[in-house]
Amino acid sequence: MISGVTIKHYIFCPAIIQIESLGFEERITEAMIEGEEVDKEKVMNFLYPTLKAKQVVKKPVLRYKDLIGIPDYVLKFSYYYSPLDLKNSRRISLDHKFQILFYSYIMEKLNMIVKEAYLYYIPLKRILKIPYTSQDKDHVEKMIDDIRKIQRNENRKNIRIIQPTKKCKNCGFFNYCKPIKYGNFYLREI
Repeated sequence: MISGVTIKHYIFCPAIIQIESLGFEERITEAMIEGEEVDKEKVMNFLYPTLKAKQVVKKPVLRYKDLIGIPDYVLKFSYYYSPLDLKNSRRISLDHKFQILFYSYIMEKLNMIVKEAYLYYIPLKRILKIPYTSQDKDHVEKMIDDIRKIQRNENRKNIRIIQPTKKCKNCGFFNYCKPIKYGNFYLREI
């Protein structure tokens, strides 16, 4: 099963996919708990008039084959749909972008027309409109293929992952990963 969290983990560090396939789970951090405590209804009451969607569906479960995604909201406009995720982060992140594009991909596979996706960063009070293009679709399909290969341990050659020490030390899988430190970086092969 590949979920939106799997995509986030893959973008953060592909080694996480291998660690999860071995049965290990991420440690829960204070930031994760804080993110769940955000009053998303209050935020949506603020966003709804801005986005002008005809309908809003909260926490829909999107399933297509072995893919599952649960965006915070799906917005229905006149001729298309858009996923919306709320993030309790002060940092705009690439893993958030690909998570929301993954939801767009599943929606497209479920015969929904998707033109764009939205990320709303609550502490920044900033909404990002992310176009969903054929290039994004191709990139998501490549990520899904790579993740499946890692999960099935089908790598033909080892993948070398080099991460800054700060990034690795803040990872919820650090204790399972056991990367090797080289100066200001950690190295791991999968």
